[in-house]
Amino acid sequence: MNSAIKHKVVSFVLFNIIWLSAVAGRTDYIWLTMALVLVQLSYSLWVARVSLRLILRLLAVGLLLEAIAISMGIVDFTGGLFPLWLTLLWVGFSSMAPVALDWLAKKPPLAALLGAISGPFTYWVGVGIGAGTTDSLPALVVTYAVVWALFMLFFSRAIQAGPNERLVI
Repeated sequence: MNSAIKHKVVSFVLFNIIWLSAVAGRTDYIWLTMALVLVQLSYSLWVARVSLRLILRLLAVGLLLEAIAISMGIVDFTGGLFPLWLTLLWVGFSSMAPVALDWLAKKPPLAALLGAISGPFTYWVGVGIGAGTTDSLPALVVTYAVVWALFMLFFSRAIQAGPNERLVI
């Protein structure tokens, strides 16, 4: 297995462990989630050589889109309006995506489609295991399909941008 594929596999598997710790464990496992996110971030920065600027760009847009969805009242998360475990999840995803999902950067329509499918699915599962509640599952799915399609379009653009290129949402 070449190193690029190895990095993708390690990042993807690590993020899925982060997801489980954050969503299933929430505040009970916040210390574990923090440690795992630090490992993911460190791996992305120092082993896979992802720029901190790219990770921060993805994190900022992800948190913004999440805040918009939360403010719409689509979902109420266990642990508060915007719980720490959810923020850590976004840090983990923003660190993992440039490593494991970089192949989607040159395929924005596919990136958006995969985001529109996989994003809502994770929220649906999260609600199912008690990480949040929703008054309308269809509204949750539609809202997060839009959120994740938009995020993945931004991801595709951000990962292809030059290091000093200004990105406009």
